[in-house]
Amino acid sequence: MKICNSEIMKKIKLLDQQKANLILEERRIREVTYQTEKDKIDYNYSFSDTRNKISEIDSETRKLKHLLNYSNAFTVVEGFNMTIGECLIYMAQLNNEKYILEEMSNIPQTSRHSTVNGVIEYTELNYDRAECQEKLFNLNEELAKLQIAIDRANLTNLIDIG
Repeated sequence: MKICNSEIMKKIKLLDQQKANLILEERRIREVTYQTEKDKIDYNYSFSDTRNKISEIDSETRKLKHLLNYSNAFTVVEGFNMTIGECLIYMAQLNNEKYILEEMSNIPQTSRHSTVNGVIEYTELNYDRAECQEKLFNLNEELAKLQIAIDRANLTNLIDIG
């Protein structure tokens, strides 16, 4: 059976949720507190069954993540001439640059303040704020195009999951 990268990601998310639910349920029923034997509640908890279920989920998760990682390493994203994995790294780099540019673009070109002694000082940027804002605008457009291209690759690339 072949499914797309996005479906694999959804399956992994569902498996993670199943495992989390199983662990929560185990925490709830793994022990019982009672005063007398007749008050004791039997939850039918089985340590080995629970461990086996978690192991099966982990095994399936490993298999799917491996297939997804393989796909990310070899599937080229249209319009960027990079693999999905490279594009994800590129996206993180762009987001870091975006954070810096957002901060820099919000600083006034020239500002004035008084020192504790009442002396007026001026602070002036050593860069053109408008140029920074334009760079930020272009970077946001690049990020949007990149995200759409990655999404498209994740929806159109099919992987045989056996």
